[in-house]
Amino acid sequence: MSSKGRNKLIHLIGNDQGTVAVMSAVFLLLLLAMGAAAIDVGHALVARTELQTAADAGALAGTRALGKIYEGMTPAAQQAYTLTGGDNATIVAAVQATALANKAAGVPVTINATDVAVGTWNATTRVHTPTLNQPKAVRVWARRDGAANGPISTFLASVVGLTSVNVGAVATADMTAVGQTAPGQLDVPFGISTFYFTQFGCGDTIKFYPNDGTPQACSAWHTFDQSPASANRLRTIIDGLRTGSYQSPGTAPGNTLNFTNGNLASVFPNLINLYNAKKDANGNWDVFVPVYDSPSCASNQNQGSLPIVGYAEARITNVQGSPNHLITATVLCRVFEGNTTGGGTPYGVFSTIPGLVE
Repeated sequence: MSSKGRNKLIHLIGNDQGTVAVMSAVFLLLLLAMGAAAIDVGHALVARTELQTAADAGALAGTRALGKIYEGMTPAAQQAYTLTGGDNATIVAAVQATALANKAAGVPVTINATDVAVGTWNATTRVHTPTLNQPKAVRVWARRDGAANGPISTFLASVVGLTSVNVGAVATADMTAVGQTAPGQLDVPFGISTFYFTQFGCGDTIKFYPNDGTPQACSAWHTFDQSPASANRLRTIIDGLRTGSYQSPGTAPGNTLNFTNGNLASVFPNLINLYNAKKDANGNWDVFVPVYDSPSCASNQNQGSLPIVGYAEARITNVQGSPNHLITATVLCRVFEGNTTGGGTPYGVFSTIPGLVE
């Protein structure tokens, strides 16, 4: 081979070696970037999970604090409640104390007061709306960014100029519909049919007696878990509720109660005594009652063993004995019961024990 050919070959080999070196450097840089991304993304995801835990715990604690506020009120006060600055501070403090017990990427989670929103939750639209008027849900933002706790430092991504990342999480807890009752919580041996709620609702009148087949009288009396239902058993139960010698059993949706829709005129003297013992100075008696499943208001659809599907609150305002034998009440909504759990079908009564909804 001539010297000219050898020089050309050496030149080509030298060019290839330079190209390989450049490509190797680029490939190594790409591998380093991918490794950095994997490590730092994983680190950020772990931190976000930790922030979610803090947000969940804070939202539950804040909503429970709100529930305790309602537990100290009468149903009338609950319905007129407006969140005060002091109550809001109590809720925020509960959120912050609970969240601070959690860490995200090694840092205790501090929640800013502005990252706590008290309001209502719409389960259908899944929207939280801040409000001062009868709130029942708390939303919490937990974050590591420039506003709270500082951003998370990266490990290898700083090689490509990314030294920190912002991460955050949000949670909402709500006081959902009552899902069960403890012994003694049901106040009277009355129930409201589900059919009533297809025609009426909050603030409407219901007749607990007589059931004349109309939707506004779509209710029935029961003897709780005692069978068969009878006027004699009702008298014994009502007298026991007045004297304290009888306690209504604990219940849950799916349990059955024993209903009667016959002539109960003989029970009215006992009921009037109970009403007089329980009513307030204005003649009102707020009662917590089961809602039972019934497809109509026909008498034969509101007697026998019927399943509970939920719970409602009513304000009895009038109990008349002979000759009228009449009981009228108003259905109350947005009232709160302690010593219960949530998760039930909503008929206007909510548990003060919250659950996570977001």
